[in-house]
Amino acid sequence: MIKRNQFSSFVIISIFLIIEFFPHKCLSGEPILSTEYIEVINTFKTEKAIFSSPIATYNNNVVVGSHDKNIYFFNSNGILIGKHETDGWVHASPSMLSDSSVAIGSYDGYIYFFNQDGQLKKKIRPDCGSMFTSIIELSSRLLVFGTNKKGVIFFNREDSTTKIHPIKRWVHGTPNLICNNKVVIGSNDKNVYIFDEDAKLLSKIKTNGWIMHSAAVSLDTNKFAVGSYDKNLYIFNTEGNKVSSFKTKGRIHGTPLKLKDSKIVFGSFDNFIYFLKPDGSLLNKHKTRKKIVSSPICLADGTIVVGSYDKHLYFFSPKGKLLGKYKTKGKIFATPITLGNNTLVVCTTNGYVEFLKINSLLTLRD
Repeated sequence: MIKRNQFSSFVIISIFLIIEFFPHKCLSGEPILSTEYIEVINTFKTEKAIFSSPIATYNNNVVVGSHDKNIYFFNSNGILIGKHETDGWVHASPSMLSDSSVAIGSYDGYIYFFNQDGQLKKKIRPDCGSMFTSIIELSSRLLVFGTNKKGVIFFNREDSTTKIHPIKRWVHGTPNLICNNKVVIGSNDKNVYIFDEDAKLLSKIKTNGWIMHSAAVSLDTNKFAVGSYDKNLYIFNTEGNKVSSFKTKGRIHGTPLKLKDSKIVFGSFDNFIYFLKPDGSLLNKHKTRKKIVSSPICLADGTIVVGSYDKHLYFFSPKGKLLGKYKTKGKIFATPITLGNNTLVVCTTNGYVEFLKINSLLTLRD
């Protein structure tokens, strides 16, 4: 016969195993993903907030900047392999260039170039103000980025010459090369600018709010989507005409994600994560407890991941069904990335870099 204390111990252990290894509901009714689905590989703490979104190098290392003025390099297991101190906040996200170097700007006004393992190759000072945006590279060897002083910069790596499109306000939007090699970037003057690869301005589109980190995302050969602080997700064509818009109740900071079936996913400061049909109309939405600043990403199996200021990662099916959520160590501003070994890297505003092993979520799908 089982004694009372033995039976109590059995019940406690059974409850623990159920909680630990199977998705369970929190008080809000949302499923919490257990260690069966998400395992912590490693965690690293920087000294200050991380607003820079990490990137993966071609050899699967991870690079990220911090407001502690350092640029960090990790291997795919989350082990620190190098760091470099600058003289300013590193707010911008790093970029991979065609020669396998990593480029990243700092508030000290320099662009730093590293090899994939974190060794500094050189640094240059374009004398254009602080580096606010990530950098994209054109086939003409021009580097394109936005700054706080002079506007949109087209910097030639080979001869250090600069073409500048002056803008009176900060250029805080993320540049992107889309729609048959058009350079699209938004600004705090509330405009979206479209250039060709020779830095010629093709068109300018007015919105009613700042274009902050949101990058334009190509929907087809002629249309793109971008978010604005006027609370709208816009679809424009490259001639500068509005195709459609979707109004939320909060600012849109992150970059929208286009899925394989042309659905669009994005988050808003109204705490919602939205799934739109290809025509820009609402398909589904899910409310989190805090604003969405980060951009959504897609895993190899089609699962969509979105970080929230409520400190959770939210996992969805491509149809917009919530599969579960996972609590991180802090508020999520930067966009997570995935590595080739099913590792998810997420950074938080209290300085953490978390490496998480993601096991298949297909069993939780529709």
